[in-house]
Amino acid sequence: MSEGAGNPANSDGPGRPLSKPTLTTLSRAVEHYATKVGPDALVVSTFQRSTYFARSAARYAAMAAVGVTTVAAYSGELVDAPGVTSVLLDEHHPLAAEWGTLLLSPAMSVYVGGRDLVVLDESSLDMQSGRRFLASLTFDQDEVADHGDRYVAMLSDRLDRTMADRLAEAVADCRRRGPTAGLGAIAAATAVLVNRLEEQHRTLAATRDALLAETERADIDPLTGLLNRSGLERWLGTDPTRPSNVELPSTGLILVDLDDFKAVNDRHGHSVGDSLLAEIGIAVRTSVRPGDVVCRWGGDEFVVLCPGATDDDLLSIADRLVGAVGAVRVGDARVTASVGCQGSSRHPFPIAAADDALYRAKAAGGGTRRLAESADGPPVG
Repeated sequence: MSEGAGNPANSDGPGRPLSKPTLTTLSRAVEHYATKVGPDALVVSTFQRSTYFARSAARYAAMAAVGVTTVAAYSGELVDAPGVTSVLLDEHHPLAAEWGTLLLSPAMSVYVGGRDLVVLDESSLDMQSGRRFLASLTFDQDEVADHGDRYVAMLSDRLDRTMADRLAEAVADCRRRGPTAGLGAIAAATAVLVNRLEEQHRTLAATRDALLAETERADIDPLTGLLNRSGLERWLGTDPTRPSNVELPSTGLILVDLDDFKAVNDRHGHSVGDSLLAEIGIAVRTSVRPGDVVCRWGGDEFVVLCPGATDDDLLSIADRLVGAVGAVRVGDARVTASVGCQGSSRHPFPIAAADDALYRAKAAGGGTRRLAESADGPPVG
């Protein structure tokens, strides 16, 4: 990709990490312009999951209603959006990891998009606003056409012949037009806008942090310094008293339960028990990966969210947790941990499978881990 005006989102490499609010604003601006162009515009967008597209379906139907040729690609279930050509992707299709909007039109063509970095920032206001994407934004016609060719190659066999030909023709027209001075000026102005949006996002985040300091302190477990259960629910953006079915990026779930912790309090006293819990909290935090989210779920229970983790990743993390907890000692006091883990992409998490895995770990004598036999069961309220 070119630097500077051709790609204002990128000045020093193949992409730039941008927040979800900034990427949303840029995508909406492209959609708005397409609506003004009308029948001469073609828009192809990728949404990762059908639940994400559902929030945009009305806007895309409105674009289609004014004549914009509109294609939306996502994994999951088909979403009703009149006039929009929907393309269902397999969960592991390369485009299912992207969030992007490609606009092709005679006056201006542009691509804005990003690959989900699959990291969770627990210091952000909520999970969605804290998501980061390795983003690209370009008005360079050759670069836009390159993205168009990529879509042609990956989507043509899933489109009818007429739509596939329409897309291929629009991409070819974009490449023939080449760069113009006007597009360079727009790119330069957009570069300034992107920087201002990110700065505004940081300023708002800092202001929010100051205003919510007391609330956020209430979300932290004072003994371990980890998120508490209500803090995790707030961060996930859900009301724990009103279960919903919110889809998340693929996220592993690990339940950690200390074996026979009550005996420590009974034998050594609660002050020793509290000290042991505090040290175990540190051990859990330092045994997981950067970007994993750790919560003290209850008295002697912990939850770890592991974005993008495979089953093998979860088992590796679980082994480290079992070893780290077992190595903690306060005087003569020590405990082992039983660990259950599963993969999930919804909240409330369908934790029945992880609970069952945890029960099997305890039944095996504790101090071990088990992987859920069924990764995604029905949501549990």
